[in-house]
Amino acid sequence: MNTPAWLQQYWVSLLALLLAAGLWLAQSIGFAPLTARYRKLLIAAGEIGASLDPRLAAAPLPPRVTHLFLENSVSLEDAERLSQSGFFATDLVRRVSEAAVASGLDVAASQPGSATQTATTVEVRAELRLQGRYEQVVHVLDQLALEGTFYRIEGLSLAPLPKGGVEVELKLARMLFKRGTASP
Repeated sequence: MNTPAWLQQYWVSLLALLLAAGLWLAQSIGFAPLTARYRKLLIAAGEIGASLDPRLAAAPLPPRVTHLFLENSVSLEDAERLSQSGFFATDLVRRVSEAAVASGLDVAASQPGSATQTATTVEVRAELRLQGRYEQVVHVLDQLALEGTFYRIEGLSLAPLPKGGVEVELKLARMLFKRGTASP
């Protein structure tokens, strides 16, 4: 086979050029959308607070953490309006009750608690009394942990029931972040 002289001389350079073009194409198709999504998340994180603002932080949070914060945040106006109406507390009771029933526990009593606001957060509290087996209690706590919501268990007491099983007094809080800036 008769190969041109220029191809024999520059085949390594041509191969390197083709490899570089292939890598550029893979980066453009595969990673450009991810980079755009990451930048959008960083900008949105700046609305939650200065500690998450990529312009002020030495190293911004990973995208999954930023997404978790955004999923657990509300605007300033919604924070005020919904905490005054009792929506947050009722929603907390509903979420925990649904998880308890799905785990096989009986909800004997539930009481929405107060909503406490700081400059950057809203904390909502609730109390529930559940009845069932210990394994079901562990399962409901596991389900709440996997939900991707910021819960804090403030009190958990277990008491045996005469027929077997346990009665659980559960006091918990949910934390939401405020996003946006205060209007003058």
